[in-house]
Amino acid sequence: MPYGFDFAQPVGRFEEALHVIRLLWESEGPVDFDGRFYRLRHARLDSEPFDGRLPRIWIGGSGPRTLDIVGRYADGWWPTGAWTPEDYAEKLAAVRLSAERAGRDPAAITPCFIQVCLVGRDDAAIAEILDAPLVKSFLLQVSAEVLRKAGFEHPMGEDWRGYQDIDPAVLTRERIVDFLDRVQPEMVLAMVPHGTPKQLARVIKEYVDAGLRVPKIMDYGAVAGLRYTAQSAQNVREVEDELMNLCEDVQ
Repeated sequence: MPYGFDFAQPVGRFEEALHVIRLLWESEGPVDFDGRFYRLRHARLDSEPFDGRLPRIWIGGSGPRTLDIVGRYADGWWPTGAWTPEDYAEKLAAVRLSAERAGRDPAAITPCFIQVCLVGRDDAAIAEILDAPLVKSFLLQVSAEVLRKAGFEHPMGEDWRGYQDIDPAVLTRERIVDFLDRVQPEMVLAMVPHGTPKQLARVIKEYVDAGLRVPKIMDYGAVAGLRYTAQSAQNVREVEDELMNLCEDVQ
């Protein structure tokens, strides 16, 4: 881990931190806690919640342990790694099952999702966007395992884990240039929905049908150059408008 930070057992640390936060919020007097990572002696949190409401806890992640933690502690779920509507539905079901086991109302957890997409008016525009180095670099966020399921070997090698391997101290310029040379447009297209605003709205509607209630649309083509950056906000608005039309009956 860069800078010498101890990154051992990150999920365990995260889970215990959430337990401590809830413990302090829900306790009226001094708190003692002897955990694996955190220890409290006569700790207290006397600040009153603003407007009588506790801050909402939003949790990302999509691994089995994280999904269980979401169900037990979160008010909102903002996952990464839900690559298909079916995958999203399966993970959301795991969140809700965990909430039920913990005696919580599953419906009180808001299902969200950032849908990365490439908005293009035609095939020529999509092809130009796909040639941009920053667009190709999206695959650094994708693990070799996930890309292999889509039918491709990862340009960073079979052990690449995605986000957690993006370390500037290790990723030299030479390695990044080699990575970019190996990226095929079909690899990006396999992972990122692409097309016109109407086409993308239909894709996102499938996630809504799978349980999504707060979509966030990210036009990744904005990083392809200033021309696409200038158009990006309008692209997103058009996708949102089309999606709202498709979701008129969604509660």
